[in-house]
Amino acid sequence: MADLFQQQSPLVQIELGEPSGAAPRIEEKPFLGYLNLRGRPDHTGFLAGVLRALGVEPPTAANTVVEAGDNRIYWLGPDEWLVVTPAGQQADLKAKLDKALAGVFSSVVDNSSGLTTIFVTGDNAGALLATDCPLDLHPREFKPGQCAQTRLAKAGMIVSPLADGSGLEVIIRRSFADYLLRFLRDAAVAFE
Repeated sequence: MADLFQQQSPLVQIELGEPSGAAPRIEEKPFLGYLNLRGRPDHTGFLAGVLRALGVEPPTAANTVVEAGDNRIYWLGPDEWLVVTPAGQQADLKAKLDKALAGVFSSVVDNSSGLTTIFVTGDNAGALLATDCPLDLHPREFKPGQCAQTRLAKAGMIVSPLADGSGLEVIIRRSFADYLLRFLRDAAVAFE
């Protein structure tokens, strides 16, 4: 039987093209895996279980990110994290977390179909997002290893500086992807 469903990026219909002038580059990183992890760091076995499954404990400092191989773990709250994994690896990683956290008060939910990531890179990446983001995204204030939940053009997002300092990573709900990408594309005209 033919596969009835075809996986598509929420931004499949938008042509981004090459940036001109000093405009930042905007590109989607589609099909990543997104696991919402809940648990209490002070609960016996939670941190150890995550360490067994991911090779690193989740960050416990507010608004921080840790990397574990190809995975990134974003602090979302005192008992909540977002684990971002390469495409197609989320089911295996969820199974590893479920096994490592068996019997521990916790939850692992696959949200991969509901989120996508956009990279905004270049010298004016922070300035582009600042056109309608209330945070100070300047590299002297917002550094690699940090993350924040905020809004852009009235839509919720998780934003984090890229480890190499080349720009910002924006994780958004799939349902807002088209709207936000069009907003960013229109706002980028000011930098051309």
